[in-house]
Amino acid sequence: VLSRAVFFQGLGDPEVYPRPDGEIYVTGFPDAPGPVQEAPGHVAVRDDVCAALHEAVGKTSSDLRDGRVTTRQACHLPVTSNGVPIIGRLPGTQGVYVATGHSCWGILNSPATGLAIAELILDGEATSVDLRPFEPA
Repeated sequence: VLSRAVFFQGLGDPEVYPRPDGEIYVTGFPDAPGPVQEAPGHVAVRDDVCAALHEAVGKTSSDLRDGRVTTRQACHLPVTSNGVPIIGRLPGTQGVYVATGHSCWGILNSPATGLAIAELILDGEATSVDLRPFEPA
């Protein structure tokens, strides 16, 4: 039974995230970066990609190969043009904050990002993380 996240290169670059309840979240086969056309919640699930992902991780583990797929979903991977997340107060607006562009690392960096954004919103500045490199332009 997996207890840690696993990242693969090749075979569609799958990422495997075990969850505390025993479920395993698997993602991979990213499309090339580009503008988002679909409205949120309307990204088409591509059965061929889901099948290829299940086949790819099945080559790495019999548990994953034999596991029951309970959910198929699709989403966009938020990336910025330079690969650096955008985190902070949106200039020229009142009370608008952003925290996006983490790419595949968002699932791992979200606790630190959430803490920093909470500090910024509640205290007026982030003290746990220096947000200057990530400020929205």
